[in-house]
Amino acid sequence: MVEAASGSAGASRLQLRLASDCEALEPTRQAVLHFLAPHALNPRTIFNVELVLEETLSNQIKYAFSGAAGRSIELTVQVDADRVAMRFEDDGVAFDPLRARAPVLPSSIDEAVPGGLGLMLVRKFAQSVDYERRDGRNCLTIAVARA
Repeated sequence: MVEAASGSAGASRLQLRLASDCEALEPTRQAVLHFLAPHALNPRTIFNVELVLEETLSNQIKYAFSGAAGRSIELTVQVDADRVAMRFEDDGVAFDPLRARAPVLPSSIDEAVPGGLGLMLVRKFAQSVDYERRDGRNCLTIAVARA
């Protein structure tokens, strides 16, 4: 389930509360794309926002709550003149992605295994990544440049 709240018509901020469930990924993606549509972002920026959104939410859903049901993630998306900022908040297990080690990349396709590259992709496509643990909550802000 995705609950949306935003300011007045044409507002540059979208606030969502979504269930920590994979079923919430697509409705959240659609809500964010609908919100971004009037801002005339170029396809590269939209791609980067979608990639960061999907990778970050997937990690939160899989790992933040250790399988506990009924938890939620708060997402705020803000469009500024030079960037799109996404703030992800949850009360799950503390995790600072800035301290996570970069994955060891396989030397051949035969050694490759699916998964494990999400943080690397987020770092590559983000303009900035900031994390803090405040009042028992993970607060992760990722900005994507408006290209």
